[in-house]
Amino acid sequence: YPVAESVLQDAALQPYVHNCQITVHEGRHTYHYCIFFKWHCRLRANPMLGKFQGDVVVMKIGTRVSCIVNMHACDVAIANYIV
Repeated sequence: YPVAESVLQDAALQPYVHNCQITVHEGRHTYHYCIFFKWHCRLRANPMLGKFQGDVVVMKIGTRVSCIVNMHACDVAIANYIV
């Protein structure tokens, strides 16, 4: 089982990890993702996310089973759009 806390930085400054689930509809396809993030005014600004102060992890949730599955090439573009 993936552990988002292991890849998010600054656990001493911000120990809390927020999460939300996102559903993206593209044509007749539906994609589900789970977003884990840390957001705090004392965390460093993330240059990839503009003024967002913290880190973000995107994981894909399967459509037939609600568990984390591998991301494919098209999922990277959708994850960038979500963030």
